[in-house]
Amino acid sequence: MLFGKCIRQALKQLYPQKNKMLRILPIVIFSILFSTAVLRGQSKKARKLYNQGIEALKNRSLDNAIVYFKKAVEKSPEFIDAHYQLGILHKAYDRDMQGVKLHFGTILALDSNFKNPSIVRILGEIYLHEGNYVEAKKLFRKYLTHKNEPKVFREKTERYIVSCDYAIENKSKPVLINPKPLNGNINKHSKQYFPAVTADEKTLIFTVRERIGVQEFEDIYVSKKINGEWGFAESISDRINSPYINEGTCSISADGKTLVYTICTQSGNANNCDLFISYKEGNDWSKPKNMGGAINSLFWDSQPTLSPDGKTIYFSSRRPGGYGEEDIWMAKADENFVWNRAINVGDLINTAGREVAPFIHPSMSTLYFSSDFHPGFGSFDLFVCYLDSMANWTMPKNLGYPINTFLEESSIFITSNGKKAYFSAEAKNQSNQDRYLLYEFDLPKEAAIQEKSTYAKGSIFDQATNQPIDATVELINLKSGKIESIVKSDKVNGEYLVVLNENSHYALFVIKEGYMYKSHTFNFENETDFDPVNLDVYLEPIKKGALITLNNIFFETGKFNLEKKSYSELDRLVNFLKQNQNLKVEISGHTDNVGQKQQNLILSSKRAESVVDYLAENGIAAERIKGKGYGDSLPIAPNDVEINRKLNRRIQCKIL
Repeated sequence: MLFGKCIRQALKQLYPQKNKMLRILPIVIFSILFSTAVLRGQSKKARKLYNQGIEALKNRSLDNAIVYFKKAVEKSPEFIDAHYQLGILHKAYDRDMQGVKLHFGTILALDSNFKNPSIVRILGEIYLHEGNYVEAKKLFRKYLTHKNEPKVFREKTERYIVSCDYAIENKSKPVLINPKPLNGNINKHSKQYFPAVTADEKTLIFTVRERIGVQEFEDIYVSKKINGEWGFAESISDRINSPYINEGTCSISADGKTLVYTICTQSGNANNCDLFISYKEGNDWSKPKNMGGAINSLFWDSQPTLSPDGKTIYFSSRRPGGYGEEDIWMAKADENFVWNRAINVGDLINTAGREVAPFIHPSMSTLYFSSDFHPGFGSFDLFVCYLDSMANWTMPKNLGYPINTFLEESSIFITSNGKKAYFSAEAKNQSNQDRYLLYEFDLPKEAAIQEKSTYAKGSIFDQATNQPIDATVELINLKSGKIESIVKSDKVNGEYLVVLNENSHYALFVIKEGYMYKSHTFNFENETDFDPVNLDVYLEPIKKGALITLNNIFFETGKFNLEKKSYSELDRLVNFLKQNQNLKVEISGHTDNVGQKQQNLILSSKRAESVVDYLAENGIAAERIKGKGYGDSLPIAPNDVEINRKLNRRIQCKIL
C-alpha cells in the first residue's frame, strides 16, 4: 500500500489530478517512472546500478532503490535519469525537499529543456517555501513558457507568481513585533499548536501532538496563569482526552465553561474528524457530545472557534458545497443551544485553495484565519478581515512579515483587549526536525482588532444564604435592543463571565426563578480605554419588601419621558411580573438634591408614572402596580459628587 501511495503522490505532482494516468497506475509505473528507453550521461557501471534501482522499485523496495540511484549518480554525475528518479522518490517517499532540489536542479543545469517541465514548477515551489522568492519567480515564469501544461498547474503557478511579487514587495516593510516563545511549562513537547485563552487571560488551552510508537496522537492540554506566569501544562481531562484517539484543535468560550474540539479516529478513513462539545461545572468537564448533523458532515470538520457566549461557531471543513479544499463555515445556536445548519462564509474569504484555523475575536467584529491561497509569503499565512456596517466581512488582509514567513503560520489567538497575540509557528530543532512552538507578542496596529473588549466577571449568590446559585446572565446591547449574549453561572461555584465591547452601552440582567432579578448597566460609549469589571451579584428571594433597582431606565435631564433604550429594562420587568402573577408592586421614583424639593418630588412622581403606564400598556393589570415619587427624601448615597448623585437618581420596584 505504501508503494502505491508514494507513486500516486509523485504522479499528482506531475499530472493533473483527474488525468487518466492515475486510473491506469500499473502501466504508467513502467512507461513513465521506470522508463529506461533513454539513459543519458551514464557509464556502464552507472547504468547497471540504475537498472538495479528500477528492479528495486518493481519489488517495492524504495529505500534500496534510492541507494542504487545515488550510487549511479556517484559513478556518473551527469546521469539525468538517475537524478530524475531520485527527485521523484525524495518528493513522494521520504519528503526530502533538499534532495529534490539537488537532483532536479542538477537536471536543469545539465539540460535546461528537460522533457518534463513539471520539475521546474516543483523546484519553484521548494524555493517559494524556503523564502527565495526571486529564484522561485524565475522558475515559475520558465514553467509558464510551456504552453501545453495542464490548466490546473498553470493557474496554480500564476498564483505563485502573485505571491512572489507580494512577498518581495512586502518583506521590505516589516511590521514591528517581538515574538517570544512561551515558557518551558508550555513548550515542552515537540509539537504544540492552536492556542486559545479565556477572556480574563487566566486559562490557556492548546493541542499537543506526541508520538506513540510509529503513530502520532493529539491531546488537549491546559495551563493556568499563576503570578503572571503560565503554570505547568497538563491534560485537560480524562473525559476529554483518551488513549489512541486524536483530540485537538480546540476552542473555549470566553468564560472557560464551554469547550468545542475535534475528535479524529484512526479508522484509516481520511474524512473521520468531527466536532464535539463539553461543558464545565466546577472543576469537571461533562462527557463530550458530537455536535450533530447541523455542524458535522461526512467529511473532515475541525478547527473551531467560539463566540464569547458559545452560541456562534466558525470552523474549517472539507465538505462539498464550498469553494476549495478546506473552507470556513459558521453556525449559530438558539437560546436552547440547538444549532442551526452550518453555512459557508462566502468566497471573499474562501478560495480555491485551503482556508483553515478561523479565530473570531470576542468582539465578534474581527475574524482571523489561515490560507495558502490569498497572496502571501509562501505556505500558510495569517489573514484578518473586519465586519462592515452592513454586517459583511471585508477583503482579507495579510498580517504581514514577520508574523507571516515562508514557513507555515497556521493559527492565531488575540486577547479580548487586543493587546496580545498568541500563535503557533513552525520551528526546527537541532536535528533539523519540524517543531511547532507557541509564541506571544504585542499586537501591532497592522494586525489590530476592530473593537476592543473587556469583561465583567464574578459569582452569583443567594442573598439569604450566601450559597452560590446557577442563574441566567443576560447581556443586552442598548443601542440595538438585541441580546448580545446569554450565559449561565456555574451551579457549583456561581461563577460567570460576559464580554463587553467598546463603544457600547449594555444592560446586564441576572435572572433566577424564585428570586428578584438584578439589573446593572455598563456604558463604554465614550471610553477610549476600559478595565475589567469584578461584580459579585446577590439575588434576593421574592418576598414582601424585596426591592429591584431598575438601573437601565433613562430620562433626559429634568424630563420624565422614557428614552427608547429604557425598553430592555422595562420589558424585563414586564416578563418578571407576568411570571409572578400574584405579585403587587410599587414603582418609586427618586432624585438627587439638585434643584427645589417640590420640583424634585413632582419630577420623581411623573417618572414613576411613566414606568407604570408602560407596564399597563404591556399587559400588567393596573391594580397590581402603583407609582409614587419620593423626590430626594430617600438617598442611597451622599449627594456630594456626581457619581453619588447619579446613584440617587433612580427608579425602583418594591414587592408590596
